[in-house]
Amino acid sequence: MEISLAKNKDLNRINDIYNYYISNTAYTFDINQRTIAERKEWFYQFKNSETSICLVGYENKELVGFVCSTKFREKEAYNQSLETSVYISDKFKGRGFGKKLMLELIAKLKSTNIKNLYALITYPNKSSINLHKTLNFTKVGTLNNVGYKFKKYWSVHIYELKL
Repeated sequence: MEISLAKNKDLNRINDIYNYYISNTAYTFDINQRTIAERKEWFYQFKNSETSICLVGYENKELVGFVCSTKFREKEAYNQSLETSVYISDKFKGRGFGKKLMLELIAKLKSTNIKNLYALITYPNKSSINLHKTLNFTKVGTLNNVGYKFKKYWSVHIYELKL
């Protein structure tokens, strides 16, 4: 798999992958599909940032997925912590692409001032939990019934990786 920083040309496919998760899973708490205009606005946070990073992976010229690191919280005291997200095309799930992308993201962040990475994982999501455990993330908490989607309440497990 070829891994690189995401570019504007990747946004349509990134949006397609993300919109799949919006419509078909509770893994994101977004309810409404994202437009390309919204995706472009979201993408701006990665411009000229050493720590907010979006990586894409390609296999045979097809985008298999993306990972990103974003602000954990808005308040300044959180600036050494980031939230990570990983989304793999349904077609490519279960083949190790998420792990490869996350390993590359973690490697890039180790050379910065970032101390902690957090993954907020909707429960249940066995594949994401297992992925994060293999990357040495540890569960540090649970937000019980914090999200409401598909006429059901969902809890979120918080996983942490100290860099």
